[in-house]
Order: sequence, then structure tokens, then C-alpha cells
Amino acid sequence: MSRAGLLSDDRGSTIPLILGFFLIGLLMVAGAVLASDAFTHQRDLQSVCDGAAIAGANAIDGPAARTRKLTAALPLAAVQAAVQDYLAEDAARSEVSVQAAVAPDGSTVLTDCRTSNQLAFARLTGRPDGIEQRARSQAQGVVQ
Repeated sequence: MSRAGLLSDDRGSTIPLILGFFLIGLLMVAGAVLASDAFTHQRDLQSVCDGAAIAGANAIDGPAARTRKLTAALPLAAVQAAVQDYLAEDAARSEVSVQAAVAPDGSTVLTDCRTSNQLAFARLTGRPDGIEQRARSQAQGVVQ
């Protein structure tokens, strides 16, 4: 076969094509794993935040909250102590930072939670140190 015939031949061109598709497939799998890891961490953070809000709401004294609705004496210290006790019960919750507040009605606890998580394949996103995730929750204590 002549040199001109060899240059116009298509033999061997499928290997680079297969390697390219393989690389694209690997990137798609890595992206799916990264997204599911971030979603799982966010769901876990929301669960901790919901639990902290419920723990804080359970610390509110119902009849006392009803009588203090229009005063500035809200049970914030008891709520914050209950939230910190809830976080201390499990070592997995120690990474979560929670800010608790009591709504003006005196019976609703608002929590703002944040944490920083390491994700699988985080170098692909340009954030090898992890991402910061936030969640908010509220729970109402029983006021009779």
C-alpha cells in the first residue's frame, strides 16, 4: 500500500474515540457521586436541624410561654441549653453549628444550622476543602 493510501485509511481511529467516551463516562459517574454525596450531607444536616428545633421547642414551658406572649422575657436560655444538650448526645452532631432563637409568639423555636463537609471527587468542583451547607428549621412548643 502506498503512503497516500495509508494516510487516508481509517484503521485505528476507534481507539481514541473509545478512550474519549470512557473519559466522558467517568466524569459523568464522578459528577453523579458528587451530587448524591452533597444531597446526603444536606439531608443529614436538615435532620439535625429539625431535631434541634424540636428539642428547643420541648424546653419551652407551655403555660409560661402563653402568659409571656407580649413581653420581652422569652425562654431563650432554656432553649439554647436544650439545643446544646441535643447536639452533645451524638458525636456526629458535634460538627454542626446551631443558632437558636425564639419567635415573638414565645412558643416557636427557629434554628439556623451550618456545617462544612468534605465531598467525594471535590477536586472536580475546585473546592478540595469541602463545601459549607446550611439548613433552617422551626418547631412550635405545645402551648395549652
